[in-house]
Amino acid sequence: MTSASLIPDTPSGDGIQDRLPAWLFIASLALVGGLTLAVGALAHWGALAGVEWLAILPALPLGVALFVGTCRWPSLIVHLSLVGVVLDQWEGLKFTGVPFLTATKILLLVAVLILILRGVIPGRKNPPLLLPATALAHLPFSLICLGSALAFAYSWRSGLRWVIAPVTLPFLAIVLTQFLSDPRTAARLVRAFALYSFIPVAAAGIESVIQRRFSGAALEILIYGVDDIFRVAGSFDNPNDFVVLLLFSVPILLLWAHQTPKWSARILLLSGAALQGMILVKTYSRSGYVSMAFTLLAVALLGRGRIRRFGLLLCLVGALGMLALPDTRNRLITLAGIRTESAGVSQALASLNYRKQLLQVAWWEFIDHPILGIGFSNVGPRAKSYSTMLAHKSTAENTYLEILAELGMVGITAYLFFLGVAWTAMRRGLERCRGDSEIGPIFVALAAGYCGFAFNSLFDTNLPDNLPWVLLAVMVHLKPLAGNRT
Repeated sequence: MTSASLIPDTPSGDGIQDRLPAWLFIASLALVGGLTLAVGALAHWGALAGVEWLAILPALPLGVALFVGTCRWPSLIVHLSLVGVVLDQWEGLKFTGVPFLTATKILLLVAVLILILRGVIPGRKNPPLLLPATALAHLPFSLICLGSALAFAYSWRSGLRWVIAPVTLPFLAIVLTQFLSDPRTAARLVRAFALYSFIPVAAAGIESVIQRRFSGAALEILIYGVDDIFRVAGSFDNPNDFVVLLLFSVPILLLWAHQTPKWSARILLLSGAALQGMILVKTYSRSGYVSMAFTLLAVALLGRGRIRRFGLLLCLVGALGMLALPDTRNRLITLAGIRTESAGVSQALASLNYRKQLLQVAWWEFIDHPILGIGFSNVGPRAKSYSTMLAHKSTAENTYLEILAELGMVGITAYLFFLGVAWTAMRRGLERCRGDSEIGPIFVALAAGYCGFAFNSLFDTNLPDNLPWVLLAVMVHLKPLAGNRT
């Protein structure tokens, strides 16, 4: 999204990578695996009671392995970050017991350390720093969030917890941008992310096999399999986390299938997209349904020629599929306030009324504090002052209205400026990549994912999501390839 000098993604013949053998990287990873297994075995036998800090022992060799590996293969840290955001969207690292710990935060710290070490090592030619315009445009909003949290937060601990994401995520994109340069490598990373998105599905399948739930007729296997996949892969505090993952992965899988010439690969990719669509259906999330519909519509609107026709076909197939399934059809009907006799409709209507109440409370909070808002992360704690029916702390379930309530006109102006810069940069990237047979479809898929994410922000608070920022670091390197114009 910004033009600048590029960083070589392969060994260039100068610097530390020529002096570090590959076996050191492999040995470091083996040491990490050994220490991890040892710590896990001790924890299983109860030998680590009271000394859980020993679980950090694998961190040192892991850091060495990452440093050596990224010196030889700079894109490795981005691959790991893509895996990390999938884990974060899934269950994160709650099992460690360390508050606010996520794989993405750990990898960000590692990436910053690697950049510092690469900069101070003598004899290494360091390329210029790349600064994506979209990440820079978010920094004023980040500063407003930080200042509001420090000045007005209802709880300092709660404010610190939630302000970490909007403050650090732009720097995550900037840091990861430095590890890429080649458009082909960026394209491979996008496809790799689509495959990484099946990690929760694979975990669910493994658990289903272990529990021996795959038994009986083929239809029974399919039904129980999808139930198991959602139960494991969709076991979130908020199912919208999994929806956000699908908003990016599904269009990538679909346009990858449209792009590849091999029919066997097309069948596999389309089957994977269909499987993720079935999981989306099992979330029973109306916001997820309409957000995915908007994403597929964005594919049709942003694409040209064959991609546009393919996008229109996807919209038609998706609409017919949603209307053909009674559960999804009846839940979508409730958006108009229409009650049917189907199971789950009463709960859906109650959820809709609750969301309306949250939006009303957020609007009242903005009316009372129109300039600076009520303070970052304060919508939930102060909601009881406006409605006695809200028995617990909550968010506004709408990113834009929540910003308006918490940060006032100052905050929403900064955020709209960021969105405007992001949209302009994305449109320029689309025009630049349009007609490239390899990069063009990938860019359209990512752009459609971002449009779906922005639309989904109408139904949930998406400021803490790491995924769009890691993909941004990849997206800025998607440029046309010589000889691929069609």
